[in-house]
Amino acid sequence: MYARATAFVLAVLFAVGAAGHAVAHTLPWMLVLTPGFLLMTSAAVAAPSLAADGRRFVLWAAGAYALTFAAEAVGVATGAVFGEYGYGPTLGWKLLGVPVIIAFNWVMVVNGAVCIAGRILASRAGAGRRFALPLLAGTIAVAFDWVMEPAAIRLDYWTWAGGGIPLQNYAAWFVLAAVLAAVHPRQLQRACELGTTGRLAGLYVILQTAFFGVLRLVWHFQGS
Repeated sequence: MYARATAFVLAVLFAVGAAGHAVAHTLPWMLVLTPGFLLMTSAAVAAPSLAADGRRFVLWAAGAYALTFAAEAVGVATGAVFGEYGYGPTLGWKLLGVPVIIAFNWVMVVNGAVCIAGRILASRAGAGRRFALPLLAGTIAVAFDWVMEPAAIRLDYWTWAGGGIPLQNYAAWFVLAAVLAAVHPRQLQRACELGTTGRLAGLYVILQTAFFGVLRLVWHFQGS
């Protein structure tokens, strides 16, 4: 019941958010609400994972947050990880030049990617799954990033030096996501539970991907 209700609310919120971002008069309000929206929706999606995996999920999420935040901090400071870039004001309060919410969102993206990959590879088990799932989860995370990047730049989440998105960015996120997927507490299970971590966590990634994809299409047809 929780998963179905949350999925419905998330779908409505992302649809309303996409409409609000596409209209010039409401866009400033949407940008102000972005950090709180990401925190609220991520917490709602994480709740079933906490209930299902408890301490193991907390330890994984804490480690994943620390790793992704450290990578972002080094990346912003040196350009050595993802390329030369810097964050704008949209994502809210920063530490070491990195919005504190961004690593949390990446934790949820990787969590969802693991669950989507787990469902795709439901018939696999053993060593083959241990090898295939991190690679597939990393690919899903990179696909999400590819859809998101142009919209995120336009919304001033961040900007790249020179204006182009370096391939280094996608390579780095693939490696990070694959490593985190390899140690995910559900990596070896045939599929995440229906109605809890599986569908809801995966749906969250799908909804975010659709959100950014719809914005890109709307802006394209608007000619802006």
